Amino acid sequence: MLLLLTASISNRLRYIADLMFCKLLGIEARLTISTEEFAVYQGPKISYSREPMAEGPFIEASGLLFETNISFQEVIPTTIDGVSVIFASGHPLSALPFDPFAAAFYMVTRYEEYHPFKKDTFGRFPATESIAWKGGFLDVPIVHLWAEILKRMLSKHYQGLKFLHPRYRFTPTIDIDHAWCYLGRPLSRTLGGFGRSVIHGRFGEVTGRLKVLTGWTPDPYDNYIYLNMVHRPHENFPLFFILFADYGRNDNNVTVTSKNFHKLLMELDQQGTVGIHPSLSSNKHPDKLEDEYEGLCEVLDRDVTISRQHFLKLSLPRTYRNLLHFGITDDYSMGYASHTGFRAGIAVPFAFFDLARNEVTPLVIHPVSLMDVTMMDYLRLNKVESMAKIENMIQTIRSVHGEFVSLWHNESLGDTGRWKGWREVYEEMVKLASS
Repeated sequence: MLLLLTASISNRLRYIADLMFCKLLGIEARLTISTEEFAVYQGPKISYSREPMAEGPFIEASGLLFETNISFQEVIPTTIDGVSVIFASGHPLSALPFDPFAAAFYMVTRYEEYHPFKKDTFGRFPATESIAWKGGFLDVPIVHLWAEILKRMLSKHYQGLKFLHPRYRFTPTIDIDHAWCYLGRPLSRTLGGFGRSVIHGRFGEVTGRLKVLTGWTPDPYDNYIYLNMVHRPHENFPLFFILFADYGRNDNNVTVTSKNFHKLLMELDQQGTVGIHPSLSSNKHPDKLEDEYEGLCEVLDRDVTISRQHFLKLSLPRTYRNLLHFGITDDYSMGYASHTGFRAGIAVPFAFFDLARNEVTPLVIHPVSLMDVTMMDYLRLNKVESMAKIENMIQTIRSVHGEFVSLWHNESLGDTGRWKGWREVYEEMVKLASS
């Protein structure tokens, strides 16, 4: 066990010490404020404070973890031995040239998202506003690298100290914004679809819709048997996030009262695990979230415990507090729509720390590092370039023993239109990520 001496023990320090030492490095750690206990302790130990409090390795504390409010932090990325760091230290006696605990806390709590920022079209925190993008380390699981620096320092002083890293794993996730392309919609929406296709001269859509509605061809989004065939050989059990919302401008799945839709959801819950995909409008209207959540629970005849926000819309801390209220235990929204990479700088699940209340919560956050729409629409990558991006991401996450959470849509796996041929990309990704 490692003993960490500090001037005071805060909720913030407890939280990040558990993350860095226990979850990332696999060593037990205990905090103490007793210099007497520290002096007689014979095992590995370090002190963490503004100034050295005792003999042994010392890391200068920036002070962030001893605050209880959310204050402006002047965070300036620097590079030390080829690794980007924040909260640099200038203390001549510090065993590390930066404060890894404050740096990791700043990233995983999304401290910067609690301050005013310029929102994107959907009211989201843009990747380009983040310190990771500005510092050039968005594609790097930087918190793991900081933990590795801490590990090397500890190994130097305590050669017998053993570490146990988490195990790499792959979690495929599918967003179902539209269960079917043409089926499952009321007559008014079906006629409206025909009208829009004719007005814009998309006569191929008219033909395609007619063929599906008359039973001549399968619906292009109905690829659930295909997904099962891809995942089963690798013993993958995907997570399906269902938009179970009333019709709206950005929330337009099939009719939620459809019996065929309900049958599909129950089948998917056998094929993998079904979770809630809260609508974009529910972010501002918790009453809508309640209707969506309770409706999905009723269909599945069980409590739903996993979620991902539609459009990856997060408003901290409100979004996560709303999820906690309904008993959600795990969320898969921590990622950017416009960029691949690591929004929280980390590639393993971690507990949500509510900065405004200064407390750790039971909600577990699973970072999402890569999405199909990101590659196609935002980065404008072709299939070959996307596969290279995917392969690099898998290798990166494997190297830090993380969890690779992929985000795809049933639409992009329909093998039609602009997504023609992308099934090959998905199949190769599953194969690489599962091996």
